[in-house]
Amino acid sequence: MSLRIVVLLFFLAWPVAAMQMVTANANWPPWRVIEADGSLSGIEIDILKQLSQALDLELKTQPCGWKRCLKYMELGESDVMTGLYKNDERAQYMHFVEPPYRSHNDMCFYQAKIRPVQKLDGYSDLYSLTIGVLNKVAYFEQFDQDLKLFKHYATTDESLFRLLLGGRIDTLIMSCIEGDIFLKQRHMTGIFEHTNYTKRNYRSVYLAISKRSKLIERAAEISKHLQQMLDSGEITKILASYGVVERD
Repeated sequence: MSLRIVVLLFFLAWPVAAMQMVTANANWPPWRVIEADGSLSGIEIDILKQLSQALDLELKTQPCGWKRCLKYMELGESDVMTGLYKNDERAQYMHFVEPPYRSHNDMCFYQAKIRPVQKLDGYSDLYSLTIGVLNKVAYFEQFDQDLKLFKHYATTDESLFRLLLGGRIDTLIMSCIEGDIFLKQRHMTGIFEHTNYTKRNYRSVYLAISKRSKLIERAAEISKHLQQMLDSGEITKILASYGVVERD
């Protein structure tokens, strides 16, 4: 057997590593959930699983804090990220894939039942309150850009609810779906409640690709498959499997 054939057979027998789609993301049930083994599950992970299969990629998940996840995208250590609002800062290092897979989100303000404060019936009531927010999280445009509001920043949902229970803040803002599930899972619905003021945020939610990722070359392909998942009702089916029904 010639040396050339031996070399060829050697490389044919060598295991070829599957190309990966890496997503680093934060714990935000039911969208992303950190499991005991450190992997991620949830609605958006199921969406990424469908996409990665269509693209013949192996999906690898990595949990992180929200701020750290954004840094991974900036550095190209994470290929894709979900649950994103588009803004100019993020657009510098991310490509936002069209179409968005969600068109709106309802935002709730939570208060502690044992610490009654001024009723929160509308946006103007926020000016007399200290509001708990997560660092680097976008909520809705008016709120995000309002410099007259007094906001207290924290890094986790758990920290925000501890601050609320301890009276360090008067209210906190969170997606209604995420907040209600957070409290239900921890058996704390008898301690906290959301106020009368709920903001429907017509702001598109995106999947984004790091501009430093090799997958940026497949952005059009990812967009095509995402559109197909929307058109076929696959994303609606995934949402429904978690008990989430988004109403117009």
